[in-house]
Amino acid sequence: MVIALLASAPLVAVVPAQAAARQDLPCAVGIQKFDTTVTSTVTVSLYCAEAQTVDVTITAGGTELLSARETVQAKVSQAVSVTVPRVPRVCATVQASGASTTLCTP
Repeated sequence: MVIALLASAPLVAVVPAQAAARQDLPCAVGIQKFDTTVTSTVTVSLYCAEAQTVDVTITAGGTELLSARETVQAKVSQAVSVTVPRVPRVCATVQASGASTTLCTP
C-alpha cells in the first residue's frame, strides 16, 4: 500500500539558493527552483527599502531563460518567475543602482 502511494505521488523538489558571499545590491534577493519530473519553475524574489528599477537575468547552462526589467516599489516584495523544461541548475543575476549580484541553486 505504501509503495502504491509513493508511486502515484508526483516527484517534486524545491531547491533553495546558494548563499551569496556578499550582496552590495540595495535590495534583498532570493532564488528558488521548484522541479517536477518534466519542468523547472524558477522564482527570483526581490525586496527593496526604496523604489528601484531592477534588471533580472535567469540562466541555465549558459542559456538565457529570462531577462526582465522590473520596477520594484519600496518595501513591497515582488517576484519574477519562469517555467522551462527541467534544468539541473539555474543562476540569476540581479542589477540595480550600479551594483549586481548572482545567486545560483545548488
